[in-house]
Amino acid sequence: MKSRQYHHYRCVTLAFESKRWGMRRVLVTGGASGIGAAVAAALDQGGHEVVRADLRGSDDVQQLDVGDPVQWASVLAANERFDGLVNCAGIRIRTALVDIDVDEWDSVLRVNLTGTFLGVQALARSWIASSSPGSVVNIGSTTSFSAVPGQPHYCASKAAVAMLTKAAALELAGHNIRVNAVAPGPIVTPMLQTRLDEPGQEDWLKAQVPLGRLGHTSDVAAAIVFLLSDEASFITGVTLPVDGGWLTR
Repeated sequence: MKSRQYHHYRCVTLAFESKRWGMRRVLVTGGASGIGAAVAAALDQGGHEVVRADLRGSDDVQQLDVGDPVQWASVLAANERFDGLVNCAGIRIRTALVDIDVDEWDSVLRVNLTGTFLGVQALARSWIASSSPGSVVNIGSTTSFSAVPGQPHYCASKAAVAMLTKAAALELAGHNIRVNAVAPGPIVTPMLQTRLDEPGQEDWLKAQVPLGRLGHTSDVAAAIVFLLSDEASFITGVTLPVDGGWLTR
């Protein structure tokens, strides 16, 4: 009985969400795994049409190298217009400052920063040309605000994403285009798993989170769905921490 009641409640909730935001098409980069896959699933459950894109394409994932403007143009040309964009594609390489070469530095910024910029630019141009509103959510990080050792290129790229989000929001507000970001803390994803596999790291990370646990991709997805929605229609230029209180320390 309880299961049936929950199912009914969930169906009513999803129907309400679809009515509240309308049936919309959203492009999610990095949509094959991690936060991107969770966002795509949450949007799909909410009744929205989702197009997933990733570096490695498949039958249900369009191929997109986010650092390549030509590929951005191809994805947009191959699809109907989008109402929203979630820039989830990202990489993190852990290397000490003195050991990073220029190629590694460029590779991290190319995906995390240039890829985000190209996505915002491409969708903004499309929306402005058609006089359509739009909503973008970028993926920052707690390292947008608080540095950690061993990944200065990642920290720099995510700090830049936070400022790009504010600058884009300021320029595009007059076109009814909102640009926001989330700043995940320690979220269990394939990217974090390599660190969790190191002895003692999981316990150490949990001890740094005031809420006492690691985050789930669904925690981040819920925040992103909110920022995309009309419920956040008066919110733009914000980078929202989803970190269990990490940045309060």
